Amino acid sequence: MVDDPVKPALVSDDVAPDANAKPARVSLKRRLFGGIFRLADYARRFLLASVDHRLIEMQGSLVAIERQLADRAEREAALERELAAARADIVQVRAATLVARDNASALLGLVGPRFDELEIKIRPLIPFDDESYAVRLADGYALLPRSEPTFVTMVVNAPSGGLEAGTRRVLRALIEPGMVVGDVGANVGLLTLVCARATGPGGKVHAFEPEPGARRQLEKTKALNGLDWVEVHPLAAGREPGTTQFNVSPIIGHSSIYQLPEAEGSGRTIDVQIARLDDVVSPRTPFDVVKIDVEGAELDVLAGMRGHIAANPRIALIAEFGPSHLARLAVSPQSWWDAFASHGFAAFGIEEPSGVCKPVTLERALGQESINLVFLRPDSGLTQKLPTAP
Repeated sequence: MVDDPVKPALVSDDVAPDANAKPARVSLKRRLFGGIFRLADYARRFLLASVDHRLIEMQGSLVAIERQLADRAEREAALERELAAARADIVQVRAATLVARDNASALLGLVGPRFDELEIKIRPLIPFDDESYAVRLADGYALLPRSEPTFVTMVVNAPSGGLEAGTRRVLRALIEPGMVVGDVGANVGLLTLVCARATGPGGKVHAFEPEPGARRQLEKTKALNGLDWVEVHPLAAGREPGTTQFNVSPIIGHSSIYQLPEAEGSGRTIDVQIARLDDVVSPRTPFDVVKIDVEGAELDVLAGMRGHIAANPRIALIAEFGPSHLARLAVSPQSWWDAFASHGFAAFGIEEPSGVCKPVTLERALGQESINLVFLRPDSGLTQKLPTAP
């Protein structure tokens, strides 16, 4: 019997569906899960791509922000540098301004007095009356005798501080308003004028001048400048009261109670009264400053004012030391020096015309033809007032 070829196929068809039904369902699930996984993976990759893109954008923003911050920091640094440079410029400008101000002050200090000096000195010599000329000085008008052309010329050609500008400066440094001052040997009043301006109307100046011609000019100087607080005494200050012959020199300011130098001749003599300063001005109101210019008679004046010297520990004396005067009078320079030292005075030399004062010894003073000295007591505190620089 031949097998039917169709039969097996039918039998095969009937058997096959039962054997392959389960694998077909598994494949569907796999495909389903595979699709889900693929979808999830796509979503993951999409999200990751989105996150990466966002991160890239954020990184770009951060880079831009960092660049902006760097630019801002650079601008701020540049501004700080500009501010620092501006501050440095301001400091330099301020320093330059201070220097300019100091220079201007120094220039004014130098030029101002020069202009004052020029303004004073260009004023003409004024014929005051038949006997006198008036000349403008730093402290006012001084009257000068027409009969002394050499003296007039010297004063006119001198600085506005007068013939003894350095001594004038020292007097102005020592004298305060309201003080009592003596000018012994006042001559025409060049330094009397200085003392009067320094004391002011509240003070008192006693001017001693025994020579009539010079005293007339002194009186006119007092009147012209309105110096009511100046009292002029027609006396020679000395050791003891009395009357003596006074030698009038042909050179104004060189007259003396003692013999004149041979070069000046015998001159003429007049009778004058001598008085002690202690008797003329009571030591109850003692002198604060006394200027002594008496052509060698300084020790006589000193002896006649012991009361004032004792009454005022802060008294200051200015006296001319002239070795030639002392030699003519046979007075030992050492004894002259010791007379002042015995009262506790220390000596300071006055430089002319600057007025600078320095301690001086007898040996050094002897080396000069003539020098004005300031005598102060070391514990008086007055040394600090003396000029020490031009």
